[in-house]
Amino acid sequence: MRHPIHPMLVHFPVATLFLATLGDIASLFMDEQVSRVAGVLLVIGTITALLAMVAGLMELGKIDQQSPAMKVANQHMMLMMASWSFYAVSLFLRLEGTRLGQPGMVAIAMSVAGLIVLCIGGWLGGKLVYEYGVGTRSNQS
Repeated sequence: MRHPIHPMLVHFPVATLFLATLGDIASLFMDEQVSRVAGVLLVIGTITALLAMVAGLMELGKIDQQSPAMKVANQHMMLMMASWSFYAVSLFLRLEGTRLGQPGMVAIAMSVAGLIVLCIGGWLGGKLVYEYGVGTRSNQS
């Protein structure tokens, strides 16, 4: 496929994980319903992020190994995997069997850490496109 799939898949998990983190923070001051919505968004975000990561791995294989973009792409990949891991830990910490429970402070801290790393990794993803032209028509073979 000539059109990269990764860029169109990343928006949904980024949005849901961002909103999940906001919901986690808001749950400190609001009722249980907010944390339930945050938990559902977290489930959706962690699952859809897996799809985006698979597509990202396919796009990674298209970058020339000698390109300076490869170093940035590897940093982007590692940060996004770390972010996903923080969110996955947050999700597992709030599970009560197969049910989503109230997040504790550690689960919320993992969510906030996931968001911070997500933002840094996302910035590097933007750098790949806008500085190095990865995935753009002018940069394709």
